[in-house]
Amino acid sequence: MTNEPPVPYPHPGGPLTGYRVLDFADEKGQLCARVLGELGADVIKVEPRGGDPTREYGPFFRDEEGPLTSLYWWAMNAGKRSITCELRLEGGRDLVRQLVASSDIVVETCAPGTAAERGLDYESLSAANPGVVVVSVTPFGQTGPYAHYRATDIVGSAMGGHMHLNGDEENGPVRTTVPQAYAQANFQAAVGAVVAIYARGVNDGVGQHVDVSMQEAMSNAMDHAQQTWDIRGINSRGPGIYRERAGERVGRYLYEAADGWVTALANGGMSNPKGNAIIDWLEEHGAARDLANDNWRLKLTSVEPLTDEERAYVEETLELFCRQHPKDWLVREAQARGGGWAPVYSPREIVECDQLRERDYWVSVHHEDLGESFIYPGAPFSLSGTPWKQRGRAPHIGEHNEQVYGELAALSDAELKRLKMKMVV
Repeated sequence: MTNEPPVPYPHPGGPLTGYRVLDFADEKGQLCARVLGELGADVIKVEPRGGDPTREYGPFFRDEEGPLTSLYWWAMNAGKRSITCELRLEGGRDLVRQLVASSDIVVETCAPGTAAERGLDYESLSAANPGVVVVSVTPFGQTGPYAHYRATDIVGSAMGGHMHLNGDEENGPVRTTVPQAYAQANFQAAVGAVVAIYARGVNDGVGQHVDVSMQEAMSNAMDHAQQTWDIRGINSRGPGIYRERAGERVGRYLYEAADGWVTALANGGMSNPKGNAIIDWLEEHGAARDLANDNWRLKLTSVEPLTDEERAYVEETLELFCRQHPKDWLVREAQARGGGWAPVYSPREIVECDQLRERDYWVSVHHEDLGESFIYPGAPFSLSGTPWKQRGRAPHIGEHNEQVYGELAALSDAELKRLKMKMVV
């Protein structure tokens, strides 16, 4: 056997250290497996000989398309081991059965009813290892009239209800730019996997099948929107720059600043018993207009309901003021006066955020193959006793074939070479 690959980094103190995950997933389950790895599990990404299709997802480092430069692949598969195995061949399925025998979790995203063709259905896998937990992530789950429908993230966002809560009446529903349906399904799959592992300990060591629906994952992320319809008969909708409370538009909360956007609740804090501090602030800068007179002050600070015309006047006043100043200054000054303001951050500003830097959220990951280091997102939560850990860059195609097959299937160099010649690995 050759020298061991440089990744993944060891993580002996993780809460899932000692557990093994086999990752056969596409974009609906790869993040789930990565999270389990960052909690200590040994995650083995199983790819076809030519590499997983998500290696071709852009954008690409330096705009150079290739299996090693996909930023999507980096993000979803960092810290895993990679092996190649052709599940279309019986020899490949036989290898999988050997790997499953010493594994705890299998993550797969086959269309319902097709996993058996690749030997990834729960019945086949549990026969090889009764303790295995099989996590199946699909667009609509294993059953139901939509079970066999194909879907991408945008479908999950649309049919999970999330899209309806974004956008505005003028332009209609919109999808969040980055894949939120995939993210929700992945994180709920990770939770399901961990719960099933816990349950195995009180179920005589027997595993189970975890059925994750992307549509249901998105539906669970809608807070009280469904209950608002069920109980009140009000269908919540995308409010755009306005706030919505139980289906009713109740005022604007997004304002354009000189260099971006800010959120400002309760008319910037003026509609509040302590709202005079915000009104005084605007007056100091000659921007309060009529709001500084006694009648307006009483109306706003007593939280008296405003007519549509009055609300429009207050919002226009605040809009004119915000456009003249940078957002960080607006937020700092408003909060010093008790206003509930916050900046709207772009991805660049998130990376440069003082708060995240102070908490050491961002992690520098070295890609020795490129001779460079890159900033990666950090822990989704902090554990004081069994910490999260970033495990290094994403693997190359089959980078760990010799290591994994030698360790878990006891294959010699000669046997592995023979399987390569038969195009099994």
